[in-house]
Amino acid sequence: MSKELIIKTQELSSQKVSICVPVVASTVDSVLQQVANCVEASVPMIELRADYFDFLEDRDVLEDTLRRVAEITDSTMVLFTIRTDVEGGEIAIAEELYRDIISFVSTTGYVDIIDLEISHVDDAADFINILHNNGAYVLASHHDFHETPELLDMIDLYGQMHNTGADILKLAVMPNTRDDVVRSLQAANMVNEEIEDALICSISMGSLGKVSRIAGSLVGSCISFAALDAASAPGQLSYDDMNTIIKILEK
Repeated sequence: MSKELIIKTQELSSQKVSICVPVVASTVDSVLQQVANCVEASVPMIELRADYFDFLEDRDVLEDTLRRVAEITDSTMVLFTIRTDVEGGEIAIAEELYRDIISFVSTTGYVDIIDLEISHVDDAADFINILHNNGAYVLASHHDFHETPELLDMIDLYGQMHNTGADILKLAVMPNTRDDVVRSLQAANMVNEEIEDALICSISMGSLGKVSRIAGSLVGSCISFAALDAASAPGQLSYDDMNTIIKILEK
C-alpha cells in the first residue's frame, strides 16, 4: 500500500525513506548556519530542534528566525520540534507553554510540519485540528529511551497517535536485544498495512537499532534521521553514509 504527502516539491512516501537532519543549535546565528549547511548538502528535510534554542520564549526573535529559515530553505521541508526532557530532549516545559509556542509557530506559516508529543497534551486530537486549520502538517510522536515495548503495546501506541488525526506517526524505542529491533520493525510493518490515511516513522535507537534507520522502506517508514554535524539521538548515522546506503537499497 503506497501512501504519500507532497510538501513543497518533496514527497514523503511509505515506499521510500526521506532523510531528515536535525538542527541542534542554541543561537540564531548558529541555527541559520546549520540550516544553510543542510540546504547546501541538498538535505530533503531539516528538523529545527527548538528545545535547544536559547530564544525559544522570545516570540519576536523566534518568528524572525523562522522567517529567515523559510527564506533559505525553499524546497527543503521544515519540521519544528520541541523535544521535552521526558522524551529525551533538552527542556523541561509546562504543557501550557508547550502548547502556546507550538500554536504560535503554526500560525506563522514558516514551518511545514510540527512534532507533537501526544503524551504532553491532554486533548491531542482537538489541538491537532487547530494546527491543521493553521496550515501545518502534524507528526505525532512517542519516544521510549529505556526499552522496546511488546508488539501489541507498540501497535496500541501507533493507534493512539492515529486517533489524534496526525499526518505522520512516529515511534522511537530503545532496543536491548536484536529481537527488540525485529519486533519494532514488525510493528511498523503491521501498522503500515492497516492504516490508510497516515504515514509512519519507526526508529530503533542506539547502535543495535541502526539497521532500522536504513530499512524503513521495507516496513513503510517514511523518515529517517541522520546527522550532518552533531547527532541528536543515539545511533544516528551521518547524512552522507545514510544517503549512500539508502540510494543503493532503493535502486
